Amino acid sequence: MRYKIALTIMVVMLMAMSVSAAVPLASGSNVQQNTASMSTSGNFNSSINTHFQHMHNYGARLMYNATTGNISGRFLTANFNSTTGVFSNITYNMTSTQLISKMYANGTTAFGTSPFTQWFTNNVNVIGNLFMYANASSFLVMHNNPTIETNMMVYNGTINIYVPTGATIYNTSSNPQVSTTANASLNAQANTSIFTNSNLALNTMVNFNNTVNAGRQMIIIDNNGTIAMLFVHNGSFKITGHEISISSAKGKPVFVNMVVPPGMQKITDNSTFMHGIMNGIISSEIDLNMVNGTLTNSTLYYNSSLHMAFTGKTSSTESFDVNSSVNHHTIVAIFIGNNVTKNTGHAYVKFDGKIASYVTVSTLMNETSSSNAYYSYVNSSSGMYVLMYIPHFSNHTIEVSDVPFKAVNNYTEYYIIGGIIAIIAIIGVALYTIKKRK
Repeated sequence: MRYKIALTIMVVMLMAMSVSAAVPLASGSNVQQNTASMSTSGNFNSSINTHFQHMHNYGARLMYNATTGNISGRFLTANFNSTTGVFSNITYNMTSTQLISKMYANGTTAFGTSPFTQWFTNNVNVIGNLFMYANASSFLVMHNNPTIETNMMVYNGTINIYVPTGATIYNTSSNPQVSTTANASLNAQANTSIFTNSNLALNTMVNFNNTVNAGRQMIIIDNNGTIAMLFVHNGSFKITGHEISISSAKGKPVFVNMVVPPGMQKITDNSTFMHGIMNGIISSEIDLNMVNGTLTNSTLYYNSSLHMAFTGKTSSTESFDVNSSVNHHTIVAIFIGNNVTKNTGHAYVKFDGKIASYVTVSTLMNETSSSNAYYSYVNSSSGMYVLMYIPHFSNHTIEVSDVPFKAVNNYTEYYIIGGIIAIIAIIGVALYTIKKRK
């Protein structure tokens, strides 16, 4: 009887060890895009003030001189003429590059009752890292952050943007990564409903979560290797020389995001990256930077089906979750600023807990494997740009380190096998002793 009990114990322990050995060392989680938790009935202006009052600091504050019109900050400088409503000399300070020489909006329809109503007297409000301007038919928000995100809206009118003469403009009116349904949803956010919903207004215009979604219509400005991207929602655009004219549909508002991805600045692979973005090869980017001692992350989605999130940091490693509703391969980009982690000149990557294989950028861009994960990286003066090739989709984890990962997985398997053998030996001795006593 005791022999049978011991045999049963041995079988159960072997099964338990087998199951534990089969459990993955890391697994992804379903990451949803963030949304602000502001009350839809809350006042637009008071919600902004409340947000900053609850922050420990204001991040990279913007300064505005109402007499000269100068807007100045760590990442952004510009000039605003409050009499004409014209912005000029919009410059990305990280590379000292002017991206827009002049910009203004002309609308013919007033917004009417909305969360913005109290601003419609050609009002300028500067609070924390935000510059906000509104008149009866247009609204603009500038963020003094590493992406200098700028959100513009005009009702039944046109936004006119002039770029420096040395800059190049690229465009696509049919971004292949955004589905028709997703594009319609983005256009709806830019429609009149935004002006009766304080929560939606905060998410879309002020965007405290620093998440930008590309639409079908995408414009890229390249001035000497510094890249700015514009996404047009609920409107159309025309490029004539160095002028970009963005128009709303008749009787509707048009909404435009502008963002400067920090990793794509003055690096040799810019043309390769732009080709990857405009041809649906690179699907998203997360940028990590330290601003006044606080870790900030900005997310840019080129693909409407993908969700990606920064999940944590140690002294040498940053972690991310990524998932998608589409089960085909893609590339995601991660930019890690020099002020976030030590830049050793090399990146090391784990994908789903296993060390990924390094390849060159050109090889990565042409990869089509449905089973193997690869990565590449590019160094810049401000940080490291890591590209991760994901062969297929479920939920995945990505870990990026500035030091090599220790190959612990194989040793772990040996420990498990050794443990099983030791347990079998112990039980075998016990069985022999029991049988001998009989």
